[in-house]
Amino acid sequence: MTRIVLTIGNKNLSSWSLRPWLLLREAGIDFEEHEMLFEQEAWRQDILSHSPSGRVPAARHGENVLWESLAIAEHIAELFPEKKLWPDAPTARAFARCVASEMHAGFAAMRKELSMDVVARFKRPVLSSEAQRDVARVQAIWEECRTRFGACGPFLFGHFSIADAMFAPVVFRFRSYDIPIATDAARAWSAHMLSIASMKAWERNAEEEVKRSPKPVADRGPAVSSAQHPFGYYEAQHCYAVIFANQLRAQAEGYEATAKRMVELAEKQPGFLGVESARGADGFGSPFRIGIRRKRSRAGEPRRSIARRRLGDGHRSTSDTSFGLRS
Repeated sequence: MTRIVLTIGNKNLSSWSLRPWLLLREAGIDFEEHEMLFEQEAWRQDILSHSPSGRVPAARHGENVLWESLAIAEHIAELFPEKKLWPDAPTARAFARCVASEMHAGFAAMRKELSMDVVARFKRPVLSSEAQRDVARVQAIWEECRTRFGACGPFLFGHFSIADAMFAPVVFRFRSYDIPIATDAARAWSAHMLSIASMKAWERNAEEEVKRSPKPVADRGPAVSSAQHPFGYYEAQHCYAVIFANQLRAQAEGYEATAKRMVELAEKQPGFLGVESARGADGFGSPFRIGIRRKRSRAGEPRRSIARRRLGDGHRSTSDTSFGLRS
């Protein structure tokens, strides 16, 4: 049989890539893995040769190209019926399809506020009421699957299934954000998922990936998130920006030297991601948009008053705002 070629994104960040990858690994199906890191310079152009939607994951099997995680999972189940990737019993199978589809289509608030970062460990956030409902619903699904259908093994429906693969990224999310799991059955399933070889392999790969490329390149496009900002694929994580906006009426003495020094100071801040600038023909713009991951920091703060004195009338500050970016 022709091998499946699976195109995935960053293992530290791409929850959708994890799902079919884990399914293939746990089912023992031979496949070719093609990883496209979001920080690759030509990512936006190159991904279209693998995925017509311009998103990951995508799977190619002979003439067939699939670009949705659940569709890829269904195709794998059809190709390898002996792997029993859906439960045998009709009632259990129907329930498994429902919860897998619910995970595929729902939980928008949870996805937004608990975006996947396998390697990171965050302080437990204060969730919106919508995200709290999502977290409770996910855990209720795990509890019901285990208590109703999980007697024959440690997975949601006893044996490993597409449902386990669909919820696997949430296990990483809950661990990264220190989200408590309310019931014993749900907690046991989550712990078991973290213990299986395939999940451990994905986590090791994510750690190696972050060590190789700790700073992303700007703007990797819609494959990461529909809400973009200038600091690349980390928009899916908790970030902050420090923005300096001004109107430059004339080239003030010392402007370039002071700007260079402010960038140098920003680069020393913990979690620094990058700096961008833009200015219109009228001189108004944002000479500095400094992105900082996880920890709020007003980069350049010690130099701002000095900079204003040096720039004098040539630099009129109109705003100086630090705000949280979350998607």
